[in-house]
Amino acid sequence: MAEPSTKTRNSGENAPRVVLRTSQIRLTVSALGARICALDLYEDSDSCGTNIAIGLADDAAYLAQDSYIGAVCGRYANRIEKARYTDPDGHDVTLSANEGETHLHGGKDGFDRRVWDIADQSETIVTFKLTSPDGDQGYPGTLNATATYSIVGENRVRLDISATCDAPCPVNMTSHAYWNLTGKFDQSAADHVLKITANHWLPVDEKLIPLADKRDVTGTGYDFRSPARISDMLPRATQGFDHNFCLTGDRGALRHIATLSDPDSGRSIELSSTEAGLQFYLSQHFTDAMKSATGVPLHTSAGIALEPQTWPNSPNRPDFPSPWLKPGETYQHVIEWEFSSKTS
Repeated sequence: MAEPSTKTRNSGENAPRVVLRTSQIRLTVSALGARICALDLYEDSDSCGTNIAIGLADDAAYLAQDSYIGAVCGRYANRIEKARYTDPDGHDVTLSANEGETHLHGGKDGFDRRVWDIADQSETIVTFKLTSPDGDQGYPGTLNATATYSIVGENRVRLDISATCDAPCPVNMTSHAYWNLTGKFDQSAADHVLKITANHWLPVDEKLIPLADKRDVTGTGYDFRSPARISDMLPRATQGFDHNFCLTGDRGALRHIATLSDPDSGRSIELSSTEAGLQFYLSQHFTDAMKSATGVPLHTSAGIALEPQTWPNSPNRPDFPSPWLKPGETYQHVIEWEFSSKTS
């Protein structure tokens, strides 16, 4: 059933939280950033549940760092080079720069830092809404966004993201959940096994902006077309793992794009999306000063982010899948996570 969650220990006032549950999963989401705070898996009727989604203790902890943990990022997830672009009508736009001269995940005050309104909720669904005014972080037009979490069946979570805008604007919204299927956030997730349905990847420059051309994954540390242990691929991944993978299949069609699994626990996630790309990031920046909701210090590589989205810097790359949302159109992105364990 849907229920408000309790306030966190000595944390002051948190944004509203909502819990959706079935016999197999318990999803906790917050109005702060429309974020996933926890995803508990129940592997049998006697299980106390294992949380596999990294979350922090309270809103103050989320706002004190810039890791976007669990949040819906927008207006534009990922990076826009030099925090500027020229729109299809020839207008130059300057955005908020928050990673040196780069615009990242919506700018200094992105959607991850906003308290969204809870527009609707039931036992298995909650809808968050947010209005981004004209000029917000430099973007033109008033944008209205929704993020709806729902539980489908017993073990699948669906996120429907939509937006409209009254001026031409690039839109690229995604979930920035970090997963660790062991449930042990003080340990690295690098021994997880990953499969991605992508024949190409985008190498990047020193500012993590995609270079000129996509590259074939064959013979590289970025070939996850067959399941591979992430730690085994790292020595051949010349730039580490914070890259866009160019997904196969038709953009706009909901299709399976990745599988993440933990051989030791038997837990896995089947990831589906309607988007053209998948940003795979093995965390390298968590510190022991960052603590989970249960007070566990985070391992540097505790989390794996799998962020379906369009390709990075696409407002400046007409050869990339289009990010443009025009008046009268509706941006739509569907993400689904199907969870399983060796007992489910």
